[in-house]
Amino acid sequence: HLPSEVLVECLNGLVDAQHLDPNDTVNFGEWVHSVFGAGIARHFMRPYNFKVWAHPLEMMSKRWISERVSVIDLKRVLANLVHQRDELSWGPNNTFKYPLYGGTGGLYERFVPYIRDHLRLNRELVEVDTETKRLRFADGGEDSYDVLLTALPIPELLRILRPIPGHLVDAARGLHNSHGLVVGVGVARPADTSKCWTYFPEPDSPFYRVTFLSNYSPKIAPEGHMLLLTETSYSEHKPEDRATIVDRVVDGLVATKLLRPEDRDLIVTTHTEQVDYFYPVPTLTRDGALAEIQPYLLSHDIYSRGRFGAWCYEISNMDHSVMQGVEVVDFLLEGRPEKTWQPPPTPVLRIETETVEAGSG
Repeated sequence: HLPSEVLVECLNGLVDAQHLDPNDTVNFGEWVHSVFGAGIARHFMRPYNFKVWAHPLEMMSKRWISERVSVIDLKRVLANLVHQRDELSWGPNNTFKYPLYGGTGGLYERFVPYIRDHLRLNRELVEVDTETKRLRFADGGEDSYDVLLTALPIPELLRILRPIPGHLVDAARGLHNSHGLVVGVGVARPADTSKCWTYFPEPDSPFYRVTFLSNYSPKIAPEGHMLLLTETSYSEHKPEDRATIVDRVVDGLVATKLLRPEDRDLIVTTHTEQVDYFYPVPTLTRDGALAEIQPYLLSHDIYSRGRFGAWCYEISNMDHSVMQGVEVVDFLLEGRPEKTWQPPPTPVLRIETETVEAGSG
């Protein structure tokens, strides 16, 4: 489906990449070039990943990749080209389950009957005293804890920790995240595709992904309507204007042909959510920061887990995040080791040496 000149460039890059060793790379940008070749890197991987992470790829580690980035089988690519067939089952999440009612929030609502008697909501935690094991809330209330399981973003947790060692504040500067603008667009016509989502590396749209949310369940949108959910990331490396995001999203949907020009008149609703903590970016400095922060928290019986509590993108999907909580409870009550979350690796200490000639002195 690519223009012939782009297809040749991508194939040439894939062939050249067979002679490169990904183990020799030191960051995600280099890894992308080594695995996918110059063509795919230029046309898709580099622009797309910058739109996702809102951080330069050279700032990012390659340790997180695992199953989160699908790699290429060159023989399979060539066979698909010869037989002119699409790769329909590529990637780790090509099939998944989704609730018929209630969206993803419906999954959490089903937990409530089992925890209702112990559930307290809408209380802002403003201080965690690690010496007395006391929690203080914005409403003036207090509570105590034996063990604290928290999903607060690590920088927010450190901000309310008392006392807070200076070295943890310094370490937290090694944690980086993107922010997000999520725009929903409701259109008074059915979707003309059965796809779940589509990725967009091109500069003619602000979003990097569009999800056809109404395809997930017939209960999400009224009959004869479709709901598109768009995701746009931003950071100090990639600023985005909140005031114009809806107009730019609609323009992008038309530019990418997900909407026809006349569909502008069929848009019946839009909704925007601004998300402060969007993606925990796996930067080169992340593991060193976590290697200082997590052991300190554990030594004070604080288990920091979840998407931004663990700050590990590779285990930060919703299912991963839920299981992190389950496994902490299993560990505390039954002694079962955690499987999803693992202690951060200790950074390798590199010592610079200098060759000195031996003398008689």
